[in-house]
Amino acid sequence: MKRYAQVLAVPGVGRTVALGWLVKLPMIATPVVLALQVSVGLGLGLGSAGLVTGAWMIGAMVGSPFLGRAMDRHGLRRVLLLSAAAQGVFWGVAALLPQPALAVGALASGLLLVPGSTVVRLVVSASVPAQHRQTGFALDSVTSQLSYLLGPGIAAVVATQLSPALATRLLGCVLVLATTALALYVPTPPAEEHAKTTAAPSAAGGRTLGLLPVLACTFAAGTVSSGFEISLLGVLRSEGEVAWIGLLIAACGAYAVAGGFLFGMLSFPVPPWAPVLLLGLATGPLAFVSDWRILLVAVLPAAMLSAASFAATATEVGRVSDERTRGRTMGLYGSALAGGNALGAPLAGLGSGWTGQSSAGFLIIGAAAAATALAGRLLRPRPAASPAAAHTAEVPSHAAQEG
Repeated sequence: MKRYAQVLAVPGVGRTVALGWLVKLPMIATPVVLALQVSVGLGLGLGSAGLVTGAWMIGAMVGSPFLGRAMDRHGLRRVLLLSAAAQGVFWGVAALLPQPALAVGALASGLLLVPGSTVVRLVVSASVPAQHRQTGFALDSVTSQLSYLLGPGIAAVVATQLSPALATRLLGCVLVLATTALALYVPTPPAEEHAKTTAAPSAAGGRTLGLLPVLACTFAAGTVSSGFEISLLGVLRSEGEVAWIGLLIAACGAYAVAGGFLFGMLSFPVPPWAPVLLLGLATGPLAFVSDWRILLVAVLPAAMLSAASFAATATEVGRVSDERTRGRTMGLYGSALAGGNALGAPLAGLGSGWTGQSSAGFLIIGAAAAATALAGRLLRPRPAASPAAAHTAEVPSHAAQEG
C-alpha cells in the first residue's frame, strides 16, 4: 500500500485518476448503449447495431494517434475541451438520429474521443517518479477493470428498464462533464530536465524501435481481453450452462482488479512481453475445461494477468517516450489496444467456427498472444552503449596505463 500512497501523493495524480475513472465509465458503456439504441430504440436488427458500434470503435482506433499528436502540439487541455464539445454535440442528438446518421455520428464521436486512460497515463508518465510509474500504471489498469465491471451493467439497466434514449443522454452528460473537469483540473506536468534539449538521432531511433514490440504486445493483450467473453460463452453454450455467463464475467473482472492491484505492489520492473506471454499460456488450456464450476477457478490466472499485461505495456510505453512525443506514443498505445479489442471477439468466434469446437476460441487467442509476446521478446532492441561508456572502453584509464 505504501507504493500506491506514494503515487497518489504526487500533486494532481489522485484527482486525475478519479476524474479519469468517471470518463472511463460512460466510454466503456458506449457499445452497449449504442447497440440498445439501434436494436430497441429504433427497432432494427443486431446487424444494424453492429454497424453503429463498429463505426464508433473504428473512429476511436483511428483518432487516438492524431489526438495524441494534437496534445503534443497544442496541449492536453485544449484537446480535452474540443473532445468534450464534440461529445456533447453527438450525444445530445444521438437519440433523435436514424441509423445511417447515427453511424456517421458515432464515427465522428470516436475520432474525437479522448479516453480517460490516455489522460491518466500521460499524467503518470510525466509527473510520477520513474521508480513508481509501474504502480501508477497498475492503478490505471485497476480503475479500468472496475469500469468494465460497472459501466456496461448500469447502462444496460437504464436502457432496458427506462429507455435507450435516456441512457444515451445520461451517458453523454457524464462523459461531457467528466471530460470538461479533466480539462480544467488536470495538472500541468513538470518539465523534464532535458525538455529544452534535442534528442540525438540514435536515441530517437531507439525509442521508435522500442515502441513497436510493446505495441504488438498491447495489441495481443487487447485481443485476449475482448475474445475472452466470446470464448466463455462458447464453452457455456456447448455445455448448456449459458445462465452462468454473468457470474463468470463478474468473476473475471474481480480477478483482474486483484491482479492489477498486486502487480502494482511489485518493486522491480517487469518487461511487457513477460505477462503477455503468461497470459497467452494461461488462456489456451481453458479450451479443455468443460464444467463451469472448474472454469470459475481456472480463469483466475489469465484474468489476473490481463490487468498486469496492460500495466506492464503502458509502463514500457511511458519509458520510451519523452515530453515531445508523449501524447503521440500514448495515442499509438490507445490505437493498439483498441485494435486488439476490435479483433479479439471476431477472432475467437471465427476460430470456433473453423474448428467446429465452441471452446476453441481460448486456444486461438491464447496462442496468438503467446506467439506475439515471444516475437516481442526476440525483437526488442538492445540498449545502445552511451558515448561516455564507449569513450571509457576505448581510452584506458590512468591506472591501467600506469599498470
